Amino acid sequence: MDRLGTYYGFVYEDGKPVGPMKSWTLGRGSEENSIVASGTHYRSGYQKPYTLTGTTGPLEDGRLSVDLKVNYSNGWQCVTMMGCFDPGENSLRGAVTLPDWSQGEFVFKRDPDFVRFYPAPSTIDARARWKFVMTVTLDRIRRQSWSPSYIFKRIKDGKRYMELALRDDYYGKSLNGDEQGEFNDLLSSLYEADARFYASRINTKVCEVTIQYVEVAFGDFYSALTPINTAPLTATPAVSSSWEHESYAWIVTTTTR
Repeated sequence: MDRLGTYYGFVYEDGKPVGPMKSWTLGRGSEENSIVASGTHYRSGYQKPYTLTGTTGPLEDGRLSVDLKVNYSNGWQCVTMMGCFDPGENSLRGAVTLPDWSQGEFVFKRDPDFVRFYPAPSTIDARARWKFVMTVTLDRIRRQSWSPSYIFKRIKDGKRYMELALRDDYYGKSLNGDEQGEFNDLLSSLYEADARFYASRINTKVCEVTIQYVEVAFGDFYSALTPINTAPLTATPAVSSSWEHESYAWIVTTTTR
């Protein structure tokens, strides 16, 4: 595999991204035809370091088979990926087996802007391709112009992402169908650096919520004290207005991509 470098992409399940963008800087392993990488998985307030190992082999049409395994350092089960490297489009793509044994798919490319808003391969049709082209083109024009409306929209989208992420992973009303679709769209629009920023802010927000501890019974034994979140299950997490100033500073000072 000659084209080692940094690849950006998403893992999809049921046609939806399971988290924000990931990046892999691939290097050659110690064994022949092996590749290695490391990184951190960001989703909501989670920050899960991982290592990636894999092997490559020949396929027809100049492609290479790719067999990858993602191992997390903090107890998450590993994720296995099987697919191919296509030198024509310089991409990695294939099937994923997730920790709960459900099946998904992945696509990684060299250009992070290309995979943003990218539909899962299993859902691509003429309508999805046209929507993708329009969304990416409009987003690129707005990014290059750095108009106030673009900055304000990023602040608004970031705030909304935090609200939905808190409800999806921590506390508050469960997301309805429309909100889940909105959350998926926000996930696919985030750069990895943005996801890292929002994860730190979500962690701060979660720390502000009162935590109580209860004993949980297992048969004749009791567990150690187990934390429970006391925020109302029907609550809508509020993101403070001061966060908007921090978000604005983050967006303005981030290097133009």
